[in-house]
Amino acid sequence: MIRNGLLRLKAETLYSITVLLTAWLVTAVLFIDPEVGVKYFSIIMFIPALIAVGFRKFLLKERVTGKNKGNLKALLFGIGYPIGLVLLCAVVSQLLGIGTFKSDELPDTGGIIKMVIMIIVNLFAVLGEEYGWRGYLLPKLTVQHGKIKATLIVGAVWALYHVPAVFLLAQATGMSHPLLLCAIQACVVFTVNFAFSYCYYLSGSLLPVLFFHSVWNVVNTAVLGDIYTNQQGIVGGRLILINGEGLLGLVIGGLMIAWFVRRLQRSN
Repeated sequence: MIRNGLLRLKAETLYSITVLLTAWLVTAVLFIDPEVGVKYFSIIMFIPALIAVGFRKFLLKERVTGKNKGNLKALLFGIGYPIGLVLLCAVVSQLLGIGTFKSDELPDTGGIIKMVIMIIVNLFAVLGEEYGWRGYLLPKLTVQHGKIKATLIVGAVWALYHVPAVFLLAQATGMSHPLLLCAIQACVVFTVNFAFSYCYYLSGSLLPVLFFHSVWNVVNTAVLGDIYTNQQGIVGGRLILINGEGLLGLVIGGLMIAWFVRRLQRSN
């Protein structure tokens, strides 16, 4: 009876609420001690996938398997788009005079190899989010609502999921204007979500999306700095302005939404 009652709520709605409440609670517990929170906040990355597996296995009685292997176009987009967006932010920050290029911070061959290894290793970490967002929630919502509305919903949930962690990290690491940073980062997540959806829909596979997420995490922090730990990158400046998850990332990513919407509409 309880299970039937839960299923009267749409499983996707219940999933979203469960993930958000769990992530927010775990974040709050971790940041009782800010040093512990800064060190272990990445734990919340695994919550979307764990809950998705639980929903599929125990609530919906579905098999927890992958279906598609992806294609070259999706993979190239998943690698190329985040690199292009980060480099564009870097160039624009120079043109606007809000970023400072530090040539001595450029990686040598060893540094580049290290970044590639980090991207590959990080695929397993981002799977914790992506299996939930694009592996479970987006496909389910697409069947019910189509690609555009499904993308909007996932973007909203994904943005809200980050809010407590970004705010508490900003406070703990001494970032200025933590509330403003939190709002900007949430909006960036919502805008870049259109690119993530497009990447997923190109093949229906998680692999290109995993590369997208991992490349974004590694390259953005290396080039433009890390808003989560308040560390500068190859381009120095106020992270809230120049970072891919800051104001520049929001403006450039926002300008791309119309293009992605048109592409999704054509394939809907």
